Amino acid sequence: MSASEALRKWARVARPAGDGGLEIGSRQIYILPTRYGWVFGLLLGLMLIGAVNYGNNPAFLLTFLLAGLGSNAIYLTWRNLRGLRVEGAGCEAVFAGQTARFRVRLQDTAGRERPALQLGFLAGEPLVVDLGAGGTVRLDLPLEAVRRGRLPVPRLVLSTRYPLGLLYAWSYVELDAECLVYPRPAASWQPPADNEYGGSEQGDRGVGADDFVGLRGFRPGDPPGHIDWRALAREQGLLTKQFGGDRAEKVWLDWDETPGGDDETRLRLLARALLDAERAGARYGLRLGRRVHAPDGGARHLAGCLRSLALFPEGV
Repeated sequence: MSASEALRKWARVARPAGDGGLEIGSRQIYILPTRYGWVFGLLLGLMLIGAVNYGNNPAFLLTFLLAGLGSNAIYLTWRNLRGLRVEGAGCEAVFAGQTARFRVRLQDTAGRERPALQLGFLAGEPLVVDLGAGGTVRLDLPLEAVRRGRLPVPRLVLSTRYPLGLLYAWSYVELDAECLVYPRPAASWQPPADNEYGGSEQGDRGVGADDFVGLRGFRPGDPPGHIDWRALAREQGLLTKQFGGDRAEKVWLDWDETPGGDDETRLRLLARALLDAERAGARYGLRLGRRVHAPDGGARHLAGCLRSLALFPEGV
């Protein structure tokens, strides 16, 4: 373990209480001089030596005046963080390879302005914000979602250099929040031909010939005249145009019938099939081991199916 990692493990960290939020306490704030602060201190020392050497009273006055300003800056920098409330405000699910955005809410509970606050992850660039007295501000912190599953919020650093930039005060913050990361969809995939398709009196899909109502994935036997060649030219895959009718399609997507040499490949193919089925307006279901999603449609149903893929093999 490196020295920096050992220090981070030893450091006092602000953690949320039962309501999901936390308040920065006085013993959770660290403060050190910046580069300008060290230069400022060095100049004060040189001025004091000169004043003593020459017995110059105005030099003493100026030195002690600047020293008083520096001492006051220590308190103001520390106070800019003390009592600040931090809450996690959620994160929308993303696909692997996209950028997740964790929403964090900062709130002043002491009735004073808090200028030049900085909030960010340990390894990223912080966002800078000014917080008004009694105000609340929400920040969206970007983080790359590399792999599917649960992406917990990394440790945050809340810091400030207010008011003079001579001192740097910071506090480590850990929030009980996470982002759900769906599998990255495959470029294209045609579900097996033995998937179940059926008719339903609901919807307006699949058997008409006049009114265009949407697109679905290509299936063997579709007439060439119904293929969307423009979508193929845009590298969106092989899609078939649908026209108005009196029934809706129903399709089952089954883990056991999905090809692929490993679990991640299968999950990516199923994610692609779910997105295509939703875009086509079909009623689709998902069999993932013991977990079964009955045929349905809509954003909520799609999110439920994708969640099962993201958390695989939980509950399977």
